[in-house]
Amino acid sequence: MKIQIAKMNEQTIEGYRHVVVSENYINFMDISNNECSEILANDVLDSFSLDKVKDCLIFLVDKLRLGGNLVVGGKDIRLFCKAVISNLISEDEASLIIENINSMPTMIQVVPIIESLGLKIVSTSMSGIHFEVTAQRA
Repeated sequence: MKIQIAKMNEQTIEGYRHVVVSENYINFMDISNNECSEILANDVLDSFSLDKVKDCLIFLVDKLRLGGNLVVGGKDIRLFCKAVISNLISEDEASLIIENINSMPTMIQVVPIIESLGLKIVSTSMSGIHFEVTAQRA
């Protein structure tokens, strides 16, 4: 099963089952552990407070089957600050971003957690204020 984790009002990708994320919660009620061949969770970390990021990642890995791929990401505080200081994001835009998210972990914080859960990092990327990590469950 391929799933996409996104907020209620976000556009979904055809061919993926939409799973709703809200503040510190992913609605995985009817998805069993080891059932997912692919999990797209591009902005999922934005919905979790910093102290719950590891719990979120553990929860996602539990749903991933062997050989399955996980794409996870969010806004990186370092990239965000750089964009604000460089005037790539206006102060008003920055305030709106902060208003709509719970935390901004860094990719440097997230990668070791993913590796500690037994996943192999396939790729990492940063674009604007967003980072993304693609990993595979070996």
